[in-house]
This record gives sequence, C-alpha cells and structure tokens, in this order.
Amino acid sequence: MEQLLERVNKLPLAAKAGVIIGLIILVTAGTWFFLIQDTEAAIESLRGQAVALDQTYAEKKEIADNLIERRREMDQLEQRLQDALTELPTEKNIDELLAALNDIGKKAGLEITRVVPGNESNEAFYAKIPIVMAVKGNFHEIAVFLQEISQMKRIVNVNNLKLGAPNAKSEKVILTSDFLATTFRFITPKAPGAGGKK
Repeated sequence: MEQLLERVNKLPLAAKAGVIIGLIILVTAGTWFFLIQDTEAAIESLRGQAVALDQTYAEKKEIADNLIERRREMDQLEQRLQDALTELPTEKNIDELLAALNDIGKKAGLEITRVVPGNESNEAFYAKIPIVMAVKGNFHEIAVFLQEISQMKRIVNVNNLKLGAPNAKSEKVILTSDFLATTFRFITPKAPGAGGKK
C-alpha cells in the first residue's frame, strides 16, 4: 500500500488529480451500488406495500361502512317481519284472540252469547280460521265493537253481519247480532318434494 502511495506521489499533478477523481468516482459508484441502490429498492418496496395497505384499508373501510348500513337495514326488516307476524302469525293463537275479542266486547258494553271457532282451511300461503259469534247490545255498542276489531293488530275480517230481534230494555233497544269473524295465519311454505314421492 505504501509503494502504491509513493508511486501516486511521484506522478505529475494532473495524474494525481485524475487518480483522486477516479477514487471519488469509484467510492461514489461503490456507495451507490452497495448502499443507496439497496436502500432505494427497499424504499420502493415499502412504498408499494404502503399503497397496497392503503387500498386494503379503503376496501375494508367501505365494507365496514356497508356492514353498519346492512345491519341497520336488517334491523328494519326484522321489525317489519315482527309487525307482519303480528298481523298474520304463524300459530293459530285462538285462545289469545278469543280473550282479546272478549275484552273488546266487555269494554264496548256487549254481552257475548256465542263463540264457536271453526275448522282451519288452507289457502296458498295462509290459512283461514272462521269464528262464528253472536253478541247482544244496542246499535252503538255493536258498532264500537266492530270498530275496535278493525283496529286490532291481528287481521280479523267480519262477514255475514246480521242484526235482529230488537228488544226494548231500560230505554235502550237491544239487538242480537250474528256474524262470522275470520282470522288468518301464515303457513310456512314446504320445500319442494318434502314428504312427497321422489
């Protein structure tokens, strides 16, 4: 190494400058190839990962935002289903319905003289449950009773309404009213081929 330095020292000034410039270029190139180029490649790789992570984050955030919206929609649909099942339940619940009709009749001031639930008949997706009823009361009481039935959450139709047998009783005209109250229930559709021939 000392001999090399002595040779360089004996060179003319222009040659010394050339050697120094050559060494600077060599050190710079070595630094570029061994340090900076690897660092640049690592930085580019990290930039690519950062872009990919940003994109993944944006996608997951959109999914999360949609999930909150979907949950809100699901809750609304659940509430609508519960409301619909109140109007058209899956079970007969005749005892509950008869108790409700009895309460409505008493509040209206009627005397319920007959309640006869009939046999259920199936339609496409629902079943009809007829209830033959007879009540006694004045016209206003019967009208209030029918109005209250129309406002029940469960669907109840009143058909074949007959008013008759007027009878004066303590300054009121008492009528006998016969009618058919029909309620409904939802039938869960059976899967195709369930219980049938294969």
